[in-house]
Amino acid sequence: MRRGGLLLLLGVVIAAAAALLFFFFFQTPPAPETTALPQEPTPVPLRKVVAARVDIPANTVLTDTETLLTLRDIPEPEYNAAPDQYFTSVGELTTKVTLRALNATEIIRARDLTDAGLSFQVPPPDTIDAPRNKVFPLEVGNLTGVADQIRPGDSVDLVMTYEIRRLIIRPSLTTDPETGQLVVTPIEETLVDRVTKTMVQNVQVLRVLKPAIPQDTGTPTPGGAQGEPAPPPSSAQQQGDTYVPGAQWILLLAMTDQEAEIVKFTLDQQDPKPQITLVLRGRDDGDIEETTGITLRLLTSRYGLPLPEPLQPLALAPEEITPGPARPTPTSFPQP
Repeated sequence: MRRGGLLLLLGVVIAAAAALLFFFFFQTPPAPETTALPQEPTPVPLRKVVAARVDIPANTVLTDTETLLTLRDIPEPEYNAAPDQYFTSVGELTTKVTLRALNATEIIRARDLTDAGLSFQVPPPDTIDAPRNKVFPLEVGNLTGVADQIRPGDSVDLVMTYEIRRLIIRPSLTTDPETGQLVVTPIEETLVDRVTKTMVQNVQVLRVLKPAIPQDTGTPTPGGAQGEPAPPPSSAQQQGDTYVPGAQWILLLAMTDQEAEIVKFTLDQQDPKPQITLVLRGRDDGDIEETTGITLRLLTSRYGLPLPEPLQPLALAPEEITPGPARPTPTSFPQP
């Protein structure tokens, strides 16, 4: 009886130990508690668009874009919603006209502007009594147009050269056919002199018109047929320090009627060489400079240009300059 009780007690202990081991090894451990970290909002990408730097009145031509315009940041989604209503470069607004007044820092949209006609770009006079400017076209090249570095809004001076022809009468020694004596006879000669002077100053450039380059025109061949299309210019040829030999283009200049008359008269005299050369002014240079003009006499008398020494006169006796009897013409013999 005692032995049976021990066996029963031992069985109970073994069962309890097995249950404890089963509970210890097969129980799922509790998940550790995690603390949620605060998430930072994703930054919105920005896009730079053109805005007004200062208050701009309505009907203003945007010629001085550096003074009137600036760039501001707006959210990229806002820009993508209407990209055709914004401008990303101040150069896009050159010579456009404002349709309404714009406040400083205000974003400029396409509906606020319109393209300016040429008449809108003519600058107003400096004073009430000053004559109004008009538009005058002038064709220039590399040497007369500052090597194609002039842009709309720049100011230039016009240096002009004239050929002045004067008729002079000077004495000359000729032989009297009847007496054979030397006599003094007046001879008419045309003396050509040049004078250069800055005749028109501080003229604003409104537009630069360049000839269109045909896209499907190949390289001309000696027979007149078109060959293969010309290769596109390299990156070195597209830099600003290069030029196209023989290129010509037209500048539209704002000037008064009096200045236009001076230019037109000078253009009518330019045969065979062009007589007008442009000089580019620096920014905010509105001074009118007094010049003397230049002639050969001024170069020598005022600016010290040396002249070659004149030839010494040749002294001859009267019998040396008196014509004598004509010499017989030598007889020519045939060549052997």
